[in-house]
Amino acid sequence: MTLAEFLNPSPEQVDELRQLFKEKLVKDAAKIPAGGFHEHDMKWVFEGDGWLIKFLENNDIIMKDSLKQLWETMEWRKTSGINEIREDNIRMEYVNDGLMFPRGRDLDGKTVFIFKSKLYVRGSRNLDDLKKCFLYWIERIIREANDDLVTIVFDLTDAGLSNVDMDYTKYIINTLKNYYPCSLNYILIFDLPWILNATFQIIKKLLPAKAVDRLRNINSKNIREYIDEDNMQKCWGGKDEYVFSFVPESRKPIGSMELQLNHNNNNGMTNGFMSKKVHFANLSPPESPMNESATNSFPEHNDGEMLRIKPQNNIIFAKSGNELVGSVEITNVDSRAVSYKVKTTAPEKFRVRPSTGVLLPSASVTINVALQHGHQVSAINREKFLVMCMGISNELSNNPPELAELWKNTSAKSASVEQHRLKCALPVNYDESGLEAMFASTGTGHGTEQYGGPTSSVYGSGGVRGDNQMHLQQTISHLSEATHRLEGQVRFNQKLQWIILFMFLLLSVAIAYILKVEVKANAAAAHCDSMEHH
Repeated sequence: MTLAEFLNPSPEQVDELRQLFKEKLVKDAAKIPAGGFHEHDMKWVFEGDGWLIKFLENNDIIMKDSLKQLWETMEWRKTSGINEIREDNIRMEYVNDGLMFPRGRDLDGKTVFIFKSKLYVRGSRNLDDLKKCFLYWIERIIREANDDLVTIVFDLTDAGLSNVDMDYTKYIINTLKNYYPCSLNYILIFDLPWILNATFQIIKKLLPAKAVDRLRNINSKNIREYIDEDNMQKCWGGKDEYVFSFVPESRKPIGSMELQLNHNNNNGMTNGFMSKKVHFANLSPPESPMNESATNSFPEHNDGEMLRIKPQNNIIFAKSGNELVGSVEITNVDSRAVSYKVKTTAPEKFRVRPSTGVLLPSASVTINVALQHGHQVSAINREKFLVMCMGISNELSNNPPELAELWKNTSAKSASVEQHRLKCALPVNYDESGLEAMFASTGTGHGTEQYGGPTSSVYGSGGVRGDNQMHLQQTISHLSEATHRLEGQVRFNQKLQWIILFMFLLLSVAIAYILKVEVKANAAAAHCDSMEHH
């Protein structure tokens, strides 16, 4: 099986998983929770392909593992009453606190789910009720976005050790990993304090390899690579002055839910789960808090008036020497000079040459994109490129400084800017073994697990999985001990600071008292001396 094939499950593979699930329903009927699986979940299995594709992609199209995770998810959703979680059976005071809420979109048009860590103090809330609030929000976001991907932002501004609850964090990670596969666009850690570095490393170890590839440690300087200013909170340096205020959900009946994302109506299926065009403004009801300021900076059109792009929709990556390289040719079909600029959703992953330039009328240029060593190849098809262009005068085309200044002062949303979206892909006949050999000596320490080998499945089995889990548990144990020692040291330093402050104040009072006594004594001695002279 080639790498491209397990990144993009075929219609036959989706049908096979559905058939296996159907057979298991008959075989293990006695093991199904009382009342059977929920109608909503059964519709996702039998009336749409999107959900099944996620399970297949998460398990590298290993049918046994995909079926196991799908079945366990169905059981969990039924026994946990996931479809019955509503506003009338959760702690609304927790929701109204604004600890977590959806707001706006990222640059890919995905819903942004924000966690305000400083608002949570460990032990101050009932953990079970807090978990239920998380499930309410993640389910609501998925419903309103038609099962689209989600970007989670952990805002750690002004957060400290007391604001981090490892039990709650582990619950969120394990829930997303086990029951919401391939649902995250990015995990953004904003403004990580140095004191939480050890905790961050623990959390990173808990994540599966595919989720680590979506993890970004960001701050106010580079957040614009993921969220534009209009969707960015003002406290992050953006223009959005939104203050959280809860808006009740307008839930649709099960029968009217959109189940046709990537549905195989004509026994044909697009490549990959998110390859169908989606207009994000139409996904959420008007009263949804996710609908406000929801803009997509990567539009879907590719037929431009200034540039012709080949290939039109994808950058196909293939082996070139010891690199994985893709290329795209752009041609100026306008009657004037055109300036172009290339951006990507993962600038740290790719080397782009040239990334900007000028094309005279009818001129062409080939843009080469190389994947940097040390990055996970199995998720390359989730990355995207944006080619922007705008018409310029001949004088400006010969003045690079002014041209750079023009791009700097021109918004990507300007009417003068034409945009083309390209997705990353691998050729159908690409050899997986060649890929592993090419990256075997990158020195990343991930081996085949990093690049989607057979042992990388979250639900795989065997000695490699066991060794990895043992190593992971040992690492987590060491990091946890280091965190406890750090917490103890911080508490000791705080106590020491208070003691020093108290001693300083006491010493100041003593010095003031001594000086006062000495001044009085000197005054009395001076008075006696004056009396003796008289």
